[in-house]
Amino acid sequence: MKHKFTTLILILSLCVKSQTNNYYFGNLHSHTGFSDGSKDSISSGVTNPAGAYTFAKLSQHFDFLGISEHNHYSSNKNPGFKLPLYQKGLNMADSANKDPKFLAWFGMEWGVSSNYYGHVVVYGFNQLIGWETSVPNVNGNNYDIYNAKADYDGLFKKIKNNPNAFCYLAHPNLDDYTLNGDPSTALAYAPYNATYDSAIVGTPLRNGVAFSTSTNYNDYPQSDYYTYYKKLLTVGYHLGIGYDHDNHNTTFGRNNGGRLVVIAPSLTRASLTSAMKSMHFYASDDWNAKIDFSMNGSMMGSILSGSTVPTFNVIHNDLDGEQAASIKIWKGISQSGGVFPTIVYTSTQNNTATYTDLNLQQGIEYFYFAEILQADGHWIVTSPIWYKSNINLGNPDAVKELYSNEEIKFNYFPNPVTNKLNITIAACAKHTVAILDLSGRILFEKEYADNEISIDLDAITKGVYILKINKQDAAISKRLVIE
Repeated sequence: MKHKFTTLILILSLCVKSQTNNYYFGNLHSHTGFSDGSKDSISSGVTNPAGAYTFAKLSQHFDFLGISEHNHYSSNKNPGFKLPLYQKGLNMADSANKDPKFLAWFGMEWGVSSNYYGHVVVYGFNQLIGWETSVPNVNGNNYDIYNAKADYDGLFKKIKNNPNAFCYLAHPNLDDYTLNGDPSTALAYAPYNATYDSAIVGTPLRNGVAFSTSTNYNDYPQSDYYTYYKKLLTVGYHLGIGYDHDNHNTTFGRNNGGRLVVIAPSLTRASLTSAMKSMHFYASDDWNAKIDFSMNGSMMGSILSGSTVPTFNVIHNDLDGEQAASIKIWKGISQSGGVFPTIVYTSTQNNTATYTDLNLQQGIEYFYFAEILQADGHWIVTSPIWYKSNINLGNPDAVKELYSNEEIKFNYFPNPVTNKLNITIAACAKHTVAILDLSGRILFEKEYADNEISIDLDAITKGVYILKINKQDAAISKRLVIE
């Protein structure tokens, strides 16, 4: 079962993670001379994945590169891929892999981009999926695993059934990924399909510039697949949003500063595969912006349900010190019949945003994601968090009933705090006080019998945290800023 379908039950509690996550910046959509890339090979000398990985290792703010060659031949360099090259590409990636300093990956871009079809970037298969039965200088079929050119149903089922695989939609159009070329059956227009949802992990915010020869990091794409992302979310798909370069020249990591950013414990294929399947990633025009988007301590990509009031936190942390001009939190409804999400909260000239949603209907799955615009115009969009409430939070009586017997009343000051936090709790009873980071990791936890508490914070670094107080039958969490 894929990580993305693990439902976490939240009943006035936080989801606590046992691992520390890191941010990794890279790209999973690129080509070399094995198919229709390396068009500048005469000047660059790079003709294959091995050369691409060597080049990419020296690019700035670039931790991983995936080469996803086209899966078929058609004609020479259009795209020109042949079956024996697939194993060579896998071997080159293994040789170039330098855990934990640089991750080299090899996969395929499956399909064609015309006649209501579409390209799909696929990773995790050690065999080539294709349909061609005869190409020049290949003995036998030009594939290991057969899948008809128009059969996206078969492709998504194969990916779903491979526990090591995932796929990512490439430069998608609204009428792409049809059944037999019928636009009414396109992924964006057809009813939700849980099997496809199990296979597809994301879609890009931007793609390219595919044929750029620039290596000065400033040739940004104008492409925009934001509408497609929101459309698939309204259909009901659980997928994240990334950033593609689609390199066809030797520019790996250097044509612009845009990055697919993956949040994972380590820079290994297993770790990034798990993170991609769990939608722990986002799209960023900026090459070192670290974004935390969480709900009650659960990170982007989480699929949650329970009876707690959801509070969403966004933290924009740019290592160059850039300011967020605006942070927007969007809200939509899964399987809404095409009703697009709307902006429910906006913060301006601030690197943080907090939004609590008290308007939820029982049994409806909502999705939320953050959109950040930096002062220099760079654009960042996160993968969503999905939440289904077990009560009608839009009903004041239901909220009152939920909390009437479990309320913990306390004050804490100062906030922001520098080194010593004071807490006063109304009830004289045993309470457990905890401080967690935004990934849910517990940094401090202690039980107190007194209702006047003082905590020394010298051992905790500056940042935004969650202050959580428990007693036997209740828990409450609030935002804490340490300066």
